[in-house]
Amino acid sequence: VKVYADSQGIPVLQPVKLKDPEFISTLRTYNADLQVVVAFRMLPEVVWNMPPKGTINLHASLLPDYRGAAPINHAIINGEKETGATTFFLQHAIDTGDLIDQIRIPIHDDDNAGSIHDTLMMLGADLIVKTVIAIEENNYSTKPQSGDSNKIAPKIFRENCRINWNQPAAQIHNVIRGLSPYPGAFTDIK
Repeated sequence: VKVYADSQGIPVLQPVKLKDPEFISTLRTYNADLQVVVAFRMLPEVVWNMPPKGTINLHASLLPDYRGAAPINHAIINGEKETGATTFFLQHAIDTGDLIDQIRIPIHDDDNAGSIHDTLMMLGADLIVKTVIAIEENNYSTKPQSGDSNKIAPKIFRENCRINWNQPAAQIHNVIRGLSPYPGAFTDIK
């Protein structure tokens, strides 16, 4: 995105701190009607509440399931047969805003985190465009997320990637493909 933006003369802001007054001041000068966020860390309210039409996010899950940093990985690790992508409005708690739209895709037994990521990357791009057009035309409705889900997607650390050979074969298979190609499952041999 940055390479394309630079090639088109579109300004790119890369603040170290999202509450940096200079960043916020510059962002305000754009007078955006709507902001779109994808794969970004938590934004302060002063940023996401700036545009009059709000700030939307694309999340690689069927919210409210798999809120968090690694939704694709955890859906596969947990043996889900379906996943998708969701557009929603940002609000205070992470990944909890009102839903705008969703797409669903199957998770096949030979899929891994990489193949699902690549599929959702393309379908998610289309979903973002569809959502922005719907907001621009004021032709959308929102739906509150229905409570909390027990299906969560916390960040994956190295210790989560070690294969537990005491698990059933199907679970080991899901862990390996849920961590492939990144961050990768591993084991130790003597």
